[in-house]
Amino acid sequence: MTSRPLSNTPGHSDPLAHAVPAFGALLAVLLVGAPLAMLLLAAFRGPADYLPFEPGARFTLDNVVGVFADPALITRILPDTLVFVAGTVTLTITIAFMLAWLMERTDLPARGLWFALIVLPLLIPIPVIAIAWITLFGPNAGWANSAIRAMTGFSGQGPLDIFSMGGLIICQSFVTTPFVFLQFSATLRGMSPALEEAAAMAGATAFATFRRVTLPVLLPGLLAPLILLTLVTFEQFELPLIIGLPARLNIFAYRIYTELNPASGLPNYGAACAISLPFLALGIVALLLYNRAIRDAHRFVTVTGKGFRPQRLPLGKWKAPALAALSLYFVFGAVAPAATLLWTSLFGFAPPGVAGFGDFSAAAYRTFLANPLFWRALANTFLVATDSALIVAALGGLIAWTVARSNMPGRRALDFLSFLSLGVPAVIAALAVMVLYLSLPIGIYGTIWILVVAYSYRLATATRLARARIAQISHELEEAAQMAGARWLATQTRILAPLLMPALGAAF
Repeated sequence: MTSRPLSNTPGHSDPLAHAVPAFGALLAVLLVGAPLAMLLLAAFRGPADYLPFEPGARFTLDNVVGVFADPALITRILPDTLVFVAGTVTLTITIAFMLAWLMERTDLPARGLWFALIVLPLLIPIPVIAIAWITLFGPNAGWANSAIRAMTGFSGQGPLDIFSMGGLIICQSFVTTPFVFLQFSATLRGMSPALEEAAAMAGATAFATFRRVTLPVLLPGLLAPLILLTLVTFEQFELPLIIGLPARLNIFAYRIYTELNPASGLPNYGAACAISLPFLALGIVALLLYNRAIRDAHRFVTVTGKGFRPQRLPLGKWKAPALAALSLYFVFGAVAPAATLLWTSLFGFAPPGVAGFGDFSAAAYRTFLANPLFWRALANTFLVATDSALIVAALGGLIAWTVARSNMPGRRALDFLSFLSLGVPAVIAALAVMVLYLSLPIGIYGTIWILVVAYSYRLATATRLARARIAQISHELEEAAQMAGARWLATQTRILAPLLMPALGAAF
């Protein structure tokens, strides 16, 4: 079956087939276009002691020249950033794919429990995890180092040092692994085993089948998380600041922070935007490579009108090592940080064995539980997170369908626009949203709803995951629904949306 836009097929005289994608495109332009325009404009506005739209500001190349003519960019920032990104991406992809493969393609016992345990670290804020790891692996007073020195007689600092490039990469990998694991799991869960079974019947070994059949068919679902992870790691800020700064590591995102938080004077938005330009360039190159890799969409179809059950390989003698690997990941990724945080909240920073149960105090819990601002903040956080995630997942799925299935004019530009949301730093997006809604007669500035709008500009994750999933779904399912007389909206909600749920759920 060849790939073709569904809008050329019968059944698309339904006005909704054109109105809904057009509305999605307009919403994407509003959510992403404003921050992107702000970034591009502010990068070329100066001088540094003027805000981008302040009277007296003018167009200039000073920001770009000042950033890219800085010797530190070549000698420190670029090397540190590339090592950090390459190490984090390699380690994260390896761990996440192994975990997803065990979960979706093997007869691993208690898969539901392990799935929940793997994604558990997503519930812990990154700065809080960083504090827990520093408490455990700090080179001087870290609990693990103190225990190792006491048992081995090791003198001096260490032997483990979280304030290093290796420590930063490992910590960042544990933070991003659940994010990538969810994406890989959604891809593996939606793959029919028919092609693998055919290869096995033809005499191919398990490794040959994996290399020549499984990996090529899963290409869109594997490339999308890889590209997203690379761009997300490039702009990581919390761990490079908390762990990388004491280690004297200089990462791109930290440079943006220093420009926006000078020791004196106004934030230099122009320089911060100029530093962000490489993110946009990297995003454009990554999307071009991705589109080239999946240009023959029919090669990746695995979900057709025929039903299938996922094939689960017996682990056999590898069951014990698999469970040990999962346990090791869970202990270091979730149990150790969570246990450290719980202990310090009740007994202080003295490690077990030094602090005893006589030092127990629940005063910290009583303080924040009695504070009405805590409960208000919790409710607001839940509202903003849920609503913005719903918008991103729904709009991302709609844009992915528009790009992959429709023949709407400008759909490729829409694809680029949604993807480039990863290249806009959050603080620049916040500035753009603030300026935009101060200028429009829409009364959401100063309310919680402007936060929902601001958080909804990051469409790239949802569009990449949904598009990779759509590449696995054959046109014949939608065509069959149309032939049976189903309207466009019914086809999308009753046929395509349920098949997209694993990808959209991961994006949410």
